[in-house]
Amino acid sequence: MKNTMHWCILAIFFLQGILLASTAFKNKYAPNKAKSPNTEMKRVDVHSNNSLLLSDNTDCPSMKKNEKMSYETLLKKKLFTANYDTSSRPVFDDKQALPVMVSISLYHILDMNEKFQTIRFYFSIRLQWKDEHMTWNESCYGNRKKIWTSANKIWTPDTVIINNADDEFIDKSQTNAIIRSDGHVLWMYPAVVTTYCTLNVKYFPFDEQACTIKFISWTYSGLELDLDHNESLAANEVYYVKKNQEWFVRKITYKRNEERYACCEEPYPDVTFTIHMKRRSLFYIFNLIFPCGLIFFVSFLGFFLPIESGEKINLEMTILLALVVFLMFVGEQLPPTPDAIPLLGMLFAVTMSMVSGALFMGVIVTNIYFKKDSQKRPPRWLRHIFLTCCRSKNVYDRPAEQQLDHWKLRKDSTQKCNGGPHEGDEFSEVENHCDNYEMKCFPETSEDVKPHPQDVISSEWISIAYKLDRIFFWLFLLSAIVIFSMIIGGIPPELLSGD
Repeated sequence: MKNTMHWCILAIFFLQGILLASTAFKNKYAPNKAKSPNTEMKRVDVHSNNSLLLSDNTDCPSMKKNEKMSYETLLKKKLFTANYDTSSRPVFDDKQALPVMVSISLYHILDMNEKFQTIRFYFSIRLQWKDEHMTWNESCYGNRKKIWTSANKIWTPDTVIINNADDEFIDKSQTNAIIRSDGHVLWMYPAVVTTYCTLNVKYFPFDEQACTIKFISWTYSGLELDLDHNESLAANEVYYVKKNQEWFVRKITYKRNEERYACCEEPYPDVTFTIHMKRRSLFYIFNLIFPCGLIFFVSFLGFFLPIESGEKINLEMTILLALVVFLMFVGEQLPPTPDAIPLLGMLFAVTMSMVSGALFMGVIVTNIYFKKDSQKRPPRWLRHIFLTCCRSKNVYDRPAEQQLDHWKLRKDSTQKCNGGPHEGDEFSEVENHCDNYEMKCFPETSEDVKPHPQDVISSEWISIAYKLDRIFFWLFLLSAIVIFSMIIGGIPPELLSGD
């Protein structure tokens, strides 16, 4: 029994020796297999090169020909692992503020609403930052310098336009981001944005506006995200073509600000872009200013209408109604702002005031003219101003006393024409006894040598009316020249110049 146990133990040791020898032989002469990537990984120092977990030998896909995928696909499989968190800032040092550069390119101005003071743009927004987790060795991936991936697969800054006037914010998740091998990310997306714009309508339609677009991070403060502008792309900001457009974009400027809000103690940086643009006013000149000026110059014709026609008032009333209609059309396009009166509105208001003044003058002149049928002479002060101080060669422009002297002189001329004096030296006798004689001696002025008292009164009122109408004309002309010169002279020369 003891011998049997002894031989069993020896057999076991012998079998173990054979197994160990066969294992050593396989390890020595068997072909080397690819080592598992999980056994050779090591972490590179975060402060030396800020890269991902890389391996010594397996970072380069040497067996690419056996794989049915491109270098870009292999690279994305390596970068977008389960360890990548799209909600965490892509930095290794938590105390480090991530710089994010923002810039825009303007393509079109879609609409300007002066009434609600909003403007609608179509432009491209560009954001740039460095993702320290997105780095690779170009030589290991076919010298690929950059890749394209959906923006919702990587961390993106939560920048918003703070003065946005749209009902909804911009949907940015449908665009791709461009990632370079050194970790720099470029994210570009188009946007149609409506923003609030405080308009200065003082010189409308020869105005120049400055509308702002303000970018800010919605949750990150300046300690976590440093928002700034990329000056290297400043030359590519304006792609706007002014042809057949109302606005001409002069330039786009930017300014970085830091503000503290009531919610938080940390400063929040923002980048404000200001779009400087000038209105091209040809449409308003041709459709509003030119008709207004034409109607205003027609109002001058009222001073050349005969007073006895009675059409002065009708003409001025028609012109005034036409200007009211134009002013209603302009008022619908102007914002209801109390800060300044628009130049175009002032032009229409002054024109209406001038035409109203011409209507008032026409009423006064017409009223004075039709007093000729009254039995009452003009007031002494009125006769002194218009008949004594403003004398005329016309006999009807003289006072009644001088007209009586004129008729007496004509009577003496009548006596000389007859060859001798007539009986009666009074004017009443000339009126009663010289009818037939006047027809012979002064056939061309036979009506003038019979000055009835009512004719004298009528001539005074008519003379005052015509002289007052001339005075009103020159007063209206000088007032128009002075007022409109002041309005046009108040416009800055650079707003009147071309584009």
